[in-house]
Amino acid sequence: MMEQPVPGGLRARIADHVVGRIVSGEWQPGDRIPSENDLVATFGVSRMTVHHALRDLTARGFLVRRSGSGTFVAEPGAYVAEYRHLDVIEEIAERGGRYRAEVLRRDLRPAMASEAEAFGIAIGEAIFHAVVLHYEDDLPLELEDRLIAPRFLPDAMAVDLSARTLFSRLMLVRPYREGSEVVRAVTGSEEERRLLDAAPGLPCLEVSRRTWSPEGVVTVARMLRAGERARLEGRVRSIGEAVAVR
Repeated sequence: MMEQPVPGGLRARIADHVVGRIVSGEWQPGDRIPSENDLVATFGVSRMTVHHALRDLTARGFLVRRSGSGTFVAEPGAYVAEYRHLDVIEEIAERGGRYRAEVLRRDLRPAMASEAEAFGIAIGEAIFHAVVLHYEDDLPLELEDRLIAPRFLPDAMAVDLSARTLFSRLMLVRPYREGSEVVRAVTGSEEERRLLDAAPGLPCLEVSRRTWSPEGVVTVARMLRAGERARLEGRVRSIGEAVAVR
């Protein structure tokens, strides 16, 4: 029998049916859901279509498939929050804004003890340091303080920071990296607050990020924002779903 097109896709229709009953509480964790044959009869689709729909829901953490027993509603699992790491120039462009940068510091200098430890290098070994204030429509948006291991970005001193960011340059030459990140509310120093034109008593959003590749730590950066754009926006997913969409 030839399957007829269904708005949203055949798999989506089956997935919506299953997830709807789980979310409503009609099907509880541990409940066995209808068999593939039952779903084939209900939706008038091929068994392969049902199989793929249930496999996708299993990968997303909604179902558990047990060989010889059937498919069951999974126990609720942990969730993760995801948000995009946009280049600040791209972020501003998406809002239709105008970008410019003020380079406050840019040099190669000896690494201090704490920096050497963070990068796994010797104290006094050369490290690239840049401090850049990013503007949107002539208003300060983000203060970036970044360290980079020169061996990963040999042309760091030559990057035109009026036209591109160090983040975008690193993504071009070192796109496949891992990292850790800490987000917190801070007061910021008097100078940082002055640069960001932060209102008295208004906390700043600080993002501290450390990224590495198999060869070693690539960059350590601290980004600071104040005002209405000092926020992170993202999506919450189950761990299984987050892994499935990678």
